[in-house]
Amino acid sequence: MKAELFKMRTTPGLWILVGVTLLLTGLLGILPDFFVTVGPHHTIFTAPHTVPQLRLLVGAGYEPGALLAPVLGVLCITTEYRQKVLTVTLLVTPRRSVVLVAKVVASAIWGVVLGVASLVMVAALGVPLFESQGGRFSTLVHQIGPVVPGLLGAYALLAVFGMGIGTLLRNQVGAVIFALALSLVLEPVIVLLVHHILHDDLNWFPSRSTAALAGGLTRQTQGNAGEGPLLSWWLGGLALLGWGAGSAAVGYFTTFRRDVT
Repeated sequence: MKAELFKMRTTPGLWILVGVTLLLTGLLGILPDFFVTVGPHHTIFTAPHTVPQLRLLVGAGYEPGALLAPVLGVLCITTEYRQKVLTVTLLVTPRRSVVLVAKVVASAIWGVVLGVASLVMVAALGVPLFESQGGRFSTLVHQIGPVVPGLLGAYALLAVFGMGIGTLLRNQVGAVIFALALSLVLEPVIVLLVHHILHDDLNWFPSRSTAALAGGLTRQTQGNAGEGPLLSWWLGGLALLGWGAGSAAVGYFTTFRRDVT
């Protein structure tokens, strides 16, 4: 475990992801929360006031998390393939199951670090902006409990999911592209197609499960295709756990036990 945490801490990929998380939390999470619609065609820049809007502000990192936490997990395993040091790791610890479990735990821990980074940005930018627009800090405090534990848990499980993707694909560039494409392209397209064909919203997919686990966060307009009600928080957590544990288990029993020389 110490070795896995040290590897990630001393590589630039982790800190680049932390920086990107801070940036995207501000641009995609915090700022849109202050553009509040007050009429059919009228939007103003003001402090959010409803419970869903306040939860979106507290959990502003949920969209960057669904995008970047899997990438972090990918880097946790594929960096060893890319730098050709996995052989050394296995010589030190020959039991591959132990190595994989250590990587699962390390991915989850660093996933929580990304989640904390998003919360730091909310505290540094979101809270001052909220108070400057007439919001009361106490109203935000009431939403910490429903949002923050689930948000951090989602970051951890998504990182494990990404680690499973990296274990399956092994190629770093290909695994990173797949992880990003899954959130940005594949999942929305699949959800839309299944909604039209089977009338099922597929809310157990990673992005929507993340929103459910983190207090029911969504900016989508209800009633549009593929945008039905979210799962309950615990079902969202079980869905993310299934994605993470399932991908890691499949990766272990297929590609991870192959010869790496």
